[in-house]
Amino acid sequence: MSVAGRRLLLGTALAAAICAPLPAAEPHLVLLSVDTLRADALGAYGGESATTPTIDALAAEGVLFEDAHTTIGKTGPAFASMFTSLYPPTHGARRNAQRMRSDIPVLAEILGQTGYEAAAFISNWTLRADLVGLNRGFDHYDEEFTQARNAVGVMERHADDVARAAERWLRQRAGDEDRRGRPLFLWVHFSDPHSPYLERKGFTPPLPPREQRGSGWQRRWRYQSEVNYVDHWLGRLSEAIDELLAGPRYTLFVSDHGESMGEHGYWGHGKNVHWPNARIPMILAGPGIPEGRRIEAAVGVVDILPTVLDLLELEAPASVAGRSLVPIGDEPAGEARPRYVIGDKHSALLGRSRRSAPYEDPLQISLEVDGAKVLHDFSKRTTVYFDLTVDPEEERPLQAPPVDLVPPLGRRLVNWYRDLPKYEARSGNVLSEEDVRQLKSLGYID
Repeated sequence: MSVAGRRLLLGTALAAAICAPLPAAEPHLVLLSVDTLRADALGAYGGESATTPTIDALAAEGVLFEDAHTTIGKTGPAFASMFTSLYPPTHGARRNAQRMRSDIPVLAEILGQTGYEAAAFISNWTLRADLVGLNRGFDHYDEEFTQARNAVGVMERHADDVARAAERWLRQRAGDEDRRGRPLFLWVHFSDPHSPYLERKGFTPPLPPREQRGSGWQRRWRYQSEVNYVDHWLGRLSEAIDELLAGPRYTLFVSDHGESMGEHGYWGHGKNVHWPNARIPMILAGPGIPEGRRIEAAVGVVDILPTVLDLLELEAPASVAGRSLVPIGDEPAGEARPRYVIGDKHSALLGRSRRSAPYEDPLQISLEVDGAKVLHDFSKRTTVYFDLTVDPEEERPLQAPPVDLVPPLGRRLVNWYRDLPKYEARSGNVLSEEDVRQLKSLGYID
């Protein structure tokens, strides 16, 4: 498939910056993801105590999205949204340990049908093939866990092991003449910033002054050391990719969700829809993409599949909830982009919660658009609003919308959730005792 001469326009404001044609080859796609990563823990996003030169360098080489959101603060469902461009109630993996639908196209499958080889290296128990089903379409799905984060047992592997496993596989592939000529979709997922946070010797940030050591500062300090540690091994892996993966490639860096660290009285992720859970880093670099650009437009993980397919000149499924970010730019006046986030219960534990139980509403849903946010809590039966133009950290809830929209802000959220296709899986196995132990250790089961 020839792509020579094609201009990739990243929005009206960026069109002038893109004039080079793509090389006449099918580019590789490299997805680098970090679990539970807040955007503000990275230097490129303003993290003052961050030591993240690898991720910062990638941002300098491509486009950084300032305002990217996940669909849900849970790993399996978030990646299912990323690979299908659907919201959790639609793709079926609404909670960790719930299997996504098997009748919808996923990114690796779509690429495989056009000749791509696909390989994944995961490090989080919730991404196991027999839980969420994200292995569909991958020729190689490496889920070998080697390390314990606590007394529960082996349930993850650290960044050094993930990077080394991916490098070993890439070296093997580079020695195979038949395979090295194929385009590759490579996904490597790091999980180290997930709680309980560990202190990484040699990667700790400076200690904050005593007067700035508020409640929970040690946990935040250890979390940042985990992020710095992952960046180091991302750098080692990036060097191997440069050496072993010849030809043009797109590199996408992203997180599945953020992490609350005491904001709104909450530590962790998944159960609410406030900005620390919703906001994620998202960086894209590759042929024809301008260097060092920062995009303020509202984007989300549901935009990843249509964007990637557009870059590779492939057609996206008609059912996608997101949009291609090619072209992208500031939203035109009057066309503000709505984004939705879901907060749901803990992992699906019992057989009835994984198979044929009636659909249950999540804990919370939210809509953000035009500088305003509405949040509905199903358990409390309350609806509150936020004016993000003056209260970006959502600390002062309002009882009425801060902007006049037609239809009104609250009605827009109701209409979206009412009309959202909802699916409840009708097959699946009861979790094993080992799955239960590991999900408890990750904080996904009370």
